[in-house]
Amino acid sequence: MNNQDALTLTLTVVAAIILPGLANWGFSTLGYPWVGSAVWALGYGLGVVFIWYEWVRPLDITGPEGVSRSEDSGE
Repeated sequence: MNNQDALTLTLTVVAAIILPGLANWGFSTLGYPWVGSAVWALGYGLGVVFIWYEWVRPLDITGPEGVSRSEDSGE
């Protein structure tokens, strides 16, 4: 992991977990619990989408070539 990856991961954690949590707490303290919950859910959900887009989507998750499953072998 290089410095750019570490910075991206740190900013993602801050933006996806810490900021929505603080916003939820702030809005709930001000008497707007529904707004706080909506901000938290939106921030957390966008964080999950970003993590999928940035790190999971580019992965090549395939099995080895030349290996057939039992259904394909005609048995």
